[in-house]
Amino acid sequence: MKKVLSLLLALTMAAGLLVSCGGKDEASSSEPAAAPASSSEPEEPPYNPNPLTGLENDGSYTEGERLTAIMINNIANNGANNARPQWGISNADILVEIKVEGGITRFMGLFSDYKSLPQVGPVRSARDQFFQLILPWEMLYVHIGESTVQSEYKTIWEYEDRDLNLDTTNFPRDQARLATGVKVEHAAYTNGEILSELVEERDYNMDRTYNSCFFDFVNYNEPNRVLNGDDAVKIDIVHSTNYRTYFDYDASTNRYMMSQYSAYTGSINPTVDANNDEQLGFENVIVLFTDIHRHPNYVNDSYDIQQVEYGDGGVGYYFNGGKAEYIRWMKGSPNQALRIVDSEGNEQSVKINPGKTYLGIVSTGDDTAGQFGYYPSESASSTSVPEADSTATDYVDTDQ
Repeated sequence: MKKVLSLLLALTMAAGLLVSCGGKDEASSSEPAAAPASSSEPEEPPYNPNPLTGLENDGSYTEGERLTAIMINNIANNGANNARPQWGISNADILVEIKVEGGITRFMGLFSDYKSLPQVGPVRSARDQFFQLILPWEMLYVHIGESTVQSEYKTIWEYEDRDLNLDTTNFPRDQARLATGVKVEHAAYTNGEILSELVEERDYNMDRTYNSCFFDFVNYNEPNRVLNGDDAVKIDIVHSTNYRTYFDYDASTNRYMMSQYSAYTGSINPTVDANNDEQLGFENVIVLFTDIHRHPNYVNDSYDIQQVEYGDGGVGYYFNGGKAEYIRWMKGSPNQALRIVDSEGNEQSVKINPGKTYLGIVSTGDDTAGQFGYYPSESASSTSVPEADSTATDYVDTDQ
């Protein structure tokens, strides 16, 4: 049976600056662990997680270094406006998808180590709905251009020394991609070498110690938590008519494999990384619902700037291990961290199992939330595929 989102809860909640990780609350996360009560008690195994995945740090994250967020194009309207397949998205520890303009969605990849990145892109412009998610973490924010609203946010929060806004002098265009006929704005990319040179050139301070993780992860020394909910082997997420994301659970790898609808091809295709032709898979899928609408300061603006309402929180679903769990989420002001909490109203953090995460934020202001669904088996799904719209065009960023 299809599970459909309930009406958005009216919530007024305050969130802490950062969430805890691996079973420690924020008040104690920066303090050394207490010594065992007696010599007969076994010592706890060491706990050194990657702050984006909760997995044991294998060297992919350099401790004491700032995390990195990169804006990545996801347009797939027609031959000239097509950014797929993207480069480097399989390297993201967390992949965020939110609607921007004209129903188009955009990705933001969160990466543990910018220095070792392969080709990543197509890099696209910044939006405040993504920026607000990384602001509390003070990540290096990589993009090409930005909306007028994001420019205001960057100034208000004095983020200039962590904002890497690329321009025509410091990023290349993929010539093979251009040869296919796509517009030039869908072929820009970056990589670890380029970012390292720019960080050094601009003298950005990349020192940053994280005492918490992006989510409240289960300690990797402990067994994964079994979700308290229905079976969910297929997930259908509708961001807009032409931007739909699907996940199919692979029990052999314990991952949800990602696919997307393309208006350009008129079909659902696996989401692959152009660097390795491998389909993306995530241990965790988190879908959050809130009101997304045209920004009130730009109601007459042809750029259709979207505003995501974070202040009051909302409801959503957490998927892991072929199971679904109904959740709530909290954020508050832009400089407060996103928190995933239980549905009982007591603001208890939901433990997220370690691994890579897809985070999708979906609008309740139109019919897209009502089209969301998850299913106990492939055969139970009633996936709808809209007709291809070859007339759809990209929205031009105000700064380009």
